[in-house]
Amino acid sequence: MSAAARRLPAAVLCIAALAPVSAACDRGGSDGPSGGSASPSQSASSIFEKPSVTVAVKKGQPGFNTRSGEEYEYAGFETDLLNALADGVGFKKYTHDIPSLRREDILLDQGADLVIATYTITDARDEKIDFTAPYMKTYQGVLVQKDDSEIEKLQDLDGKRVCSASGSTSDPGSVEGEKAQKSISEALGTHVRPGFRKDYKTCVKELAKGNFDAVWTDKLVLEGFAHQKPYESDVKVVEDIEIDKQQYYGIGIREGHGADCRRLNAALKKFLDTRWRMTFQQHFPDLAEGDFEQQYKPSDSEFEDYRATSCGAK
Repeated sequence: MSAAARRLPAAVLCIAALAPVSAACDRGGSDGPSGGSASPSQSASSIFEKPSVTVAVKKGQPGFNTRSGEEYEYAGFETDLLNALADGVGFKKYTHDIPSLRREDILLDQGADLVIATYTITDARDEKIDFTAPYMKTYQGVLVQKDDSEIEKLQDLDGKRVCSASGSTSDPGSVEGEKAQKSISEALGTHVRPGFRKDYKTCVKELAKGNFDAVWTDKLVLEGFAHQKPYESDVKVVEDIEIDKQQYYGIGIREGHGADCRRLNAALKKFLDTRWRMTFQQHFPDLAEGDFEQQYKPSDSEFEDYRATSCGAK
């Protein structure tokens, strides 16, 4: 079902009432500081004209986004990216935390205007919402306990208990259709015993306690846990395991805001050209050596290929 179809009943009710457009019709009913998002009839208006743009993020992901300090503020690569975009495009932001499972829903329900949360661009997701071009790329991988010497290659996961986050690209329930679900289920092997939790932080904690044998998701997400406190002494990434094709992270935005999405693309390109390297070095210092840009930064051609089909163009 498209985003437009999901929003149709509210629009029909407003028209049927033959009354002036109410706050519920033109503001989307959001109770966040941003005042909600535009209705379908106003979808051409810019979200950046609002008093504040509501941005959904994921905390508890070292390197990308964590909350700490006396003010309990967000810090990480995606926080710095958001700040750069806010400065470049010119908008004020309000952020709140969501689990992976809620990323599409929060856009469709108009609870957020943007999602910047290690959000992999996929065809299934692109049918519901729009994406910008990418700002990060990574293969998938496996995290194990620090002293584990049994899991060194993919076949070693047979019979093992493996955790991932609900709603992620590692969760068969995140896609529709038996073929797509089967493809995800078989990525680790048919004999793996999967389990799903609300977020990767919970998975990593349970791995450290011995409730799981491994955690499966994007390798860069796992590297964040493996190289930062308080997890670095408990877990490690299995270097020789790379699963499936590369994942590309983009910014999620509700359908009907193509002009806003293209403005974000322009700001993203500037960020990649001028600030990406420094930001990565700051938040992933243990990985910022050798050919790390080739490994994790979308190339100019990759960016342009995705830009051509981004923002609803597909």
